[in-house]
This record gives sequence, structure tokens and C-alpha cells, in this order.
Amino acid sequence: MATVWQTLQRALSPVEDRPRVVTNVEAAAYTTRGGSQYVVVHNPTARTYARLDPREFELLGLMDGRHSVKELVIAYYQRHGVLALARVAGLVGLLRQQRFLTADPADVYATLGGRLRGRDGRIREQPFVTSEVDTFFTRAYSTGGHLFFNTAWLWVGLGMGVLGPAVVLTELAAGRYALYDVGGWGALTIVVLLALTLVALAIHELGHGLAVKHAGRRVHQAGVRLYFGLPAAFVDTTDIWMAAPAQRLLTAFAGPWTGLVFGGVLALAAAVAPTDGAGTLLFTAAFVFLVDNLFNFNPLLELDGYYMLIDFLDRPMLRAQALAFVRGTLWVRLWRRQQLSRDERVLALFGLGCVAYAVLAIVLAVRAWQALLLPPIIANLTSRDLLRQLLGLVILVAVASVALLFVGSLVQQVAQPVERWLEWMSGRAAEHRHRQALSALRAVPLWSAVPGPRLLEIARAMHAEDVSAGTEVVRQGEAGDRFYLIARGAFEVRVDDRAVVRLGRGDFFGERALLQRSTRAATVMATESGQVFVLERYDFERLLAGDLAVRQRVEAALAYRDEVAAMPLFRDLAPVELDVLLARLAPLSVSAGQTVMRQGDAADRFYVLRSGSVRVERDGAELARLGPGDAFGEIALLLDVPRTATVTALESSTLLALDADGFRDVLASYLGRASELERLSHLRLLSHKRLDEVV
Repeated sequence: MATVWQTLQRALSPVEDRPRVVTNVEAAAYTTRGGSQYVVVHNPTARTYARLDPREFELLGLMDGRHSVKELVIAYYQRHGVLALARVAGLVGLLRQQRFLTADPADVYATLGGRLRGRDGRIREQPFVTSEVDTFFTRAYSTGGHLFFNTAWLWVGLGMGVLGPAVVLTELAAGRYALYDVGGWGALTIVVLLALTLVALAIHELGHGLAVKHAGRRVHQAGVRLYFGLPAAFVDTTDIWMAAPAQRLLTAFAGPWTGLVFGGVLALAAAVAPTDGAGTLLFTAAFVFLVDNLFNFNPLLELDGYYMLIDFLDRPMLRAQALAFVRGTLWVRLWRRQQLSRDERVLALFGLGCVAYAVLAIVLAVRAWQALLLPPIIANLTSRDLLRQLLGLVILVAVASVALLFVGSLVQQVAQPVERWLEWMSGRAAEHRHRQALSALRAVPLWSAVPGPRLLEIARAMHAEDVSAGTEVVRQGEAGDRFYLIARGAFEVRVDDRAVVRLGRGDFFGERALLQRSTRAATVMATESGQVFVLERYDFERLLAGDLAVRQRVEAALAYRDEVAAMPLFRDLAPVELDVLLARLAPLSVSAGQTVMRQGDAADRFYVLRSGSVRVERDGAELARLGPGDAFGEIALLLDVPRTATVTALESSTLLALDADGFRDVLASYLGRASELERLSHLRLLSHKRLDEVV
């Protein structure tokens, strides 16, 4: 009989939490271009969204307040044959964070920790927004906005995108108009250009909002916020995630397309208008509208054109991957004269294009400063008119503020490498790195067999490598000879271009490379900038060559862990998560003919067959024969019920056993990491595309 304390412990355990999904959840299922299926769920009340794997979406039907988290894990296992503790724990954490669950349990420790930490001191941006904007967009769309999404009008818009720039260039060549000249007063020109830019951005966002209504979705918010120190309109297009992928592409396209239509109309009006004040204003407006919206079609910057491209190609991290490839791997491939794959050619072309455009943008910015801003600022500051002097000073301060923000970000990026270089020169960095590596190694059960002094030598042999987002640290199919230990950052493991699991601080990969020079079984890509400690296979062999006993123990631990990790049941577990489970799995051996469990006996253990084979019988009739990797007795992890079958070893076999209390403790430890687990890439919507954009 359970004691009062045991009963209380189980009642308070997050494993016994019985999540209940809110009743009005909306769901839409889609398929990527690569054939992967996913489901987007939406809570209209909380205005929250999440992207789920179809297998995870199935669990929402069981989140009715009657099934515990522990039962959800078992249900997932029974349906898909995977003990997905991290996946289920992360799913529950994500749904709770996104307010898909009712009657959320109070996390007293998190609340207390937040009170103790207090405010972080950062200034929060507080944009002016209005949530009653959907009615406006609904009326605008029904009144006439829907006409712009007619196929004919879409072609008209594309035509305007070509005709408008042609007219502007023709007018400039004919000398009828001059750029940056409104009324002959430089300061007035700057003010007019800024005002026209704000209007162009507002109409751009209007196009996004109308596209959301065209898809039959809601515009939750719209308003104005500061962007690089200047006010800019924005429209919340989050709800478009519930629409088909083609509608999402159209929404991204509609913003700059709307601006091009207006720009083309203004250019034609300027062409037929007299070259007085009105004509000059029309021409300047046409130029601003066309430049702004053509700029937004640029796929080399993270604007509408880029998001259209990654939606079309289904490559969420294309820019980060391409830049990381150009920074390193490309030149290694070229130096070794290795042929680039089709995917690598795409990354090289896109990455080099991004770099070339960045250089061009700097040159254009300097030219624009020289031609547009510098002359009127100097003229105003040196004039004898106090009003013009004040106006020139205001413009100078505004430009300087934006420039300082840009320079500050560059300095911050440069300062960190310089600081690390100075530390390296002083020798402090190496000692600090050694301590970090040693601490990380001690946290990995894999190295528990290595004595302290030898472990210190291994830590000193490890070197740190900074990894930028998008970098493929290892690639599936390539030869492996390095072991990696994650110091910081987030990494995604992909097998056959399918995301399998996410790794974070304390996780490791490439352990097979320490035993043999085998090809990589998966690709590991950094989804955030981070740092890894690297151990070369040569150093591993050198340091343990003279200590055969320790080497054999480490190799045995590596082989055992690798064997368990290869079992289908555990394929969704990250290295650290697998280590937590291995600590509670008890190995045992049975001889041929020995009964592992008997029908009608009390149940308290779950078994995984490591080697050998067993026969499953019920009431004397054979139900199945199981082999390595198969599991049985999972019902014991849920309830203290009698065994429903008899299992007998057909030959000498080895098993891994996990009792009910051990399973509860393991799952509780995963739930304790939910803040990290909920960041799994296949669960995050924001990792694919921005939802609340300012352009």
C-alpha cells in the first residue's frame, strides 16, 4: 500500500498532469513540397498557433482531461512504436505555452524564480496597435479590394511593375524631371521623401491585409511602430498560417505587388502631367513607391521576396545555410577540387549573391548619402536662416541615430571575436576552455569510466569551434573522425533531409567516430549560433593507447549506448535524454525456456529485447515471436494490472528492464526540461517564417 507521501508525490508529479485542450481549436493539414505532412493548429480565443507533426496532432484527441502525460507517452508508443518521451513532453510544454490547454497547473517555482530575477532592464517596444482592424479590412476587401486578386488584375499589376520603372527611366533620360528635387529646397525634399516612404509602407501593408481577407482569414492587429527610429505601419498576418501554402505565398506577394500598382499609376500620371509642382510630386511619389516595393521583392534580404522563395522551395533557413556554406565549406570544396552537389551549387550561388548584394548596398548607401542627404544638410547648417539650421540639425541627428544603430551592431559583432583573440593571446582563453570542456565531459555518463587525470588530458585535447546558424557541422554520408560536445546553441539532427531530433547544451554527437572511421548516419546543422568542443579521433586513440583497460571500458560504453540508440524504440531520443534513460534501464539475462513474465502475475516492469528471441502466449495460444529491438509489458508502466500474456525465452537472451517508478522519474526529468524541449524545430512555427512583419 502506498504511503501518504508516495500518494502526495504522485499527485504533484507533472507526469500525472492530465492536460485538456480548449474546445474551439481549429486545425488545417498540409503537405510540403518534399512530401512531409504537417498540421497547423489555432486557438482563436488566444490568437495563438503551433505547427505539429501529424502524429503529435493525434494526441490532441487524448488531451481531454482524463489521460495523464504518462498515458500519452504510452499511447504514442503503442501507435508508432517509439518511446518519444521528449517529443510528448515538448508537445505538452508547447501547447501550454501557446495557451491551447485549459486549467493550466500553477508553476510555483517558475513564478517565484521570475519574481526573484525581477526585470531584465531591457526597454520593451510598445507599438501603437488596434485590434478592431479586421472590420476595416473586411469592408475594404468587399468594397473593391477583391478585384485586385482577379487573375487579370494580377497581370495588370505585374505589367505596372515593368511599365512604371520604364516610364521613370524614360522621364529621367528626357530630362523632364530630376531625382530628389521637390520645390528646389533640399530640406523640403527630404521631408517629402520621408512622408512618401511612410505612405508607401502603409499601402504595402494594406496589400498584405487584403490578401489575408482573400484567403478567408482574420487580420488580428494593425498599427504603427518604430522601425530603425522611424514610424512604420504594420499588419499582423499571423492568421494566414491557417490557409493553404499558395495563399501564404500570395500574401507575401500582395504587399509589394500593391505598391507596384500604385507606383505604376503615379508614373503614368507624372508622364502626362505638366512639370510643375504637382508633376514633380507625382514623379517623386512614383519613384519612391517603385523603389520601395521592387526592393521588397529582393530575395537576397529577409523581406517579402525572400519569404516567397523559402516558401516555394520549402527551405526555411536558406539564407543562413548559404552564408555559412560560403564562409567555410565552399572554399574547402574548391581547394580540394571536389565537385559540388546540386544542393551545394544552390547554396553557393545564393550565398555569393547575398555577399555581392551587401557590398553593392553599402556602395549605394554611400552614394545616396553623398547625393541626397549631405548637400542639403550642409546647405541648411551653413545658412543664415535659423529655421533651416534647426531643420538641418534635426535631419542630421535622425540620420546619425540610424547610422549609430548600424555601426553599434557591427561593433558588437566584431568585438566578440576580438575579445576571444585577446583572451587567446593572453593564455586565459585556453585555461577557461579546458575547464569548460572538463565540466561538460564530466556531465556525460559516457566518460564515467575515465579516471580524472586522464579525463583532464582529453579535455585539454579538445578545442572549441564557433558555429554560425545554418552551418552543417557534419553531413550524412561523409566520413567521420571527430566527436562533438555542445557548449551552447541549438542544433538539428536530420536523416534523409527529415528532422529527427533537436540538440542543445550538454548534448553530443559523432561518438561513433571515436570507435571507427564510419560514415555519418545523419546531418547535424546549427539552427542557432553556438559553440562546440571537438575531440579528434587521433587524440582519443593517442590519449588512451597506453591504458588498455580504460579504453576498453569506454569503447564498451560507446558500443552499448550506440546499440541502444539504434533500436527503433529509442530513435527519437537526444543523446542526453538517452543517457537519462540508460541510467534507469536494468540489463538482465535469461536462458532458453525461462519465463520472463507470466499471465496473471502482478505487473511492474517494461522490457526491451536486446538480443535473442521470446514467445508471447495467451491462454496457451501463441500470439507472436519477438526479436531484438522489440518491447513488451508496457501496460505495466501505467497501471498495476495483472499480466495479460506469458512471455518465454526461446533462446538465451538479454533484456533491458524499466520499472514503473523509473519510467515516472525519467519522464518527470524530461518534463522538467520542457522549456528546452518545446523549441523542437518541428514544433515551432516562428522558425519557418516571421508572423508579424514590418517592411
